[in-house]
Amino acid sequence: MKRNQLLDYGRFFAAISVIAFHYLFNGIHNGKISSITYIPEVVDLVKYGYLGVEFFFMISGYVIFFSAKNRSASQFAVSRAVRLYPAFWVAIVFTSSFAIFWGGEKMAVYPSLILTNFTMVSPAFGIDFVDGVYWTLLYELQFYFLILVLLIFGAQKKLDYIFLLWPVFISIAVHYEKDYLPYLGGYFCFFSAGAILAMMKERKNVFHYSSLLLVLYLCVSYSIGKAPGLSEAKGISYSELIIGGIVIMFFTFFIIANSKTGSNLNLYGSRLLGGLTYPIYLIHAHFGYMFISQFATEENKVLIYLLTIFIVLSVSYLIHILVEKKYANFWKIFFNRIVGKPIEWLNFKSMAVVNAYNNRINSDN
Repeated sequence: MKRNQLLDYGRFFAAISVIAFHYLFNGIHNGKISSITYIPEVVDLVKYGYLGVEFFFMISGYVIFFSAKNRSASQFAVSRAVRLYPAFWVAIVFTSSFAIFWGGEKMAVYPSLILTNFTMVSPAFGIDFVDGVYWTLLYELQFYFLILVLLIFGAQKKLDYIFLLWPVFISIAVHYEKDYLPYLGGYFCFFSAGAILAMMKERKNVFHYSSLLLVLYLCVSYSIGKAPGLSEAKGISYSELIIGGIVIMFFTFFIIANSKTGSNLNLYGSRLLGGLTYPIYLIHAHFGYMFISQFATEENKVLIYLLTIFIVLSVSYLIHILVEKKYANFWKIFFNRIVGKPIEWLNFKSMAVVNAYNNRINSDN
């Protein structure tokens, strides 16, 4: 599939919106930025920046649909490991290095916490993340695991049907108040939406439109449903109308990206901006909180904000170029050996079981 440059711009915009939310509002609210107060003029705008996470999940669903359709189970697992882990490991070292000296009580780190974080699933061991924003990676991993299981059992050709029915299953779970079950509610609506929109780039029929409208309703309902809790937790009013409008804008963005015009846009620096997004997300939060708290005052906070963003962008560029791109072949070989080969063997065994079952069914008939 031709790289969609508009999607790269969308990724970068989502990252910037999350940074604005954390630096200008949430970090101050939760006390992790302790040396300055809000800039009142921007709070009513940046307080909605957290919705960039929902946008990220939609992008993930969109991209992974195409990735899964064109890869075997082992190829898919290796590609996701290469994408997630190298930059993540560097980000842990980067953030922890500052947290040792500046972390204080709220962002303190210790050896077992740092080491366990390298798995990306430290909460499974009862240990917090080095940086609070890593919680989103657990959702990404769960989504990838679902796709991996489907690929292991040879369901590539059935992915369209599975994704089209996913919103129906979520709707049933929501109706019966079972949306706490894995994959049947919450942020998984957005992964589902992205996958359906990806399908609609290739073909559209009444089933696609029906599924899209249903998942749009689910996404809007979920996001506006969080508004009262957010208003209470953050001590600031959130508009359900604005939240719903922003989520609808996300869907509109993908519809434009799917169009012939959107697909053929040539946007300056899009590949670089898309490549920077993941490292930016990984390192911006706790490092930014610590750096701003150390050096910002009410008089110089705008300058320190700009300096912090410059440092985050610069370090993200180095991670992208020196870790992800320069050693891309090394990471592919490394993860192929420790992830790809075992999954390839598991894929072979599972398909043998599936084929044996199908042969038994055919012989009985």
